[in-house]
Amino acid sequence: MRSTSLKPGEIPKKSLWRGGPVDSYSFYCPSCRVDRKVPYRSRPGGFRQITQVTSTAAFFTLLTWPWLDWKGIVSFVPFWTIFEFYYRTRMRASLSCPHCGFDPFLYLVDVKKAREEIERHWKAKFAERGIPFPQKPAAGQDFGIGSEATESGSSSLTAEDPES
Repeated sequence: MRSTSLKPGEIPKKSLWRGGPVDSYSFYCPSCRVDRKVPYRSRPGGFRQITQVTSTAAFFTLLTWPWLDWKGIVSFVPFWTIFEFYYRTRMRASLSCPHCGFDPFLYLVDVKKAREEIERHWKAKFAERGIPFPQKPAAGQDFGIGSEATESGSSSLTAEDPES
């Protein structure tokens, strides 16, 4: 037990409670700059998860007792494998940005596929609102910026002195 030398009504300078480790990731999406927070723990295998897998394995062992006896407790390994697969799939799905479609895991694996996924996301967003998706210009094709001539025959983007 900790002894503190606080007088009644005095506020301690330092909290007696320690802040535990952060249970989730908080970051900014590098594509759209939205503040993101993943709602799941950063690492599986906490007390709760181990208890769930152990109780599931024990229940399965009791159900299969007439056939497997104590060998049924080995079911812990496949149940843990299934849990890990489920956890990692859920974590991977929660990493992709719902606003722009950026997937950091896919970006680390293949940048080209990540860009295609973002484009597919935006095409779907445009289609759901009934707006045509802007097409990329073909190789060597001009964007058309500054190529429209004004009435005087000069480009609209050139800065000319009107008094000349």
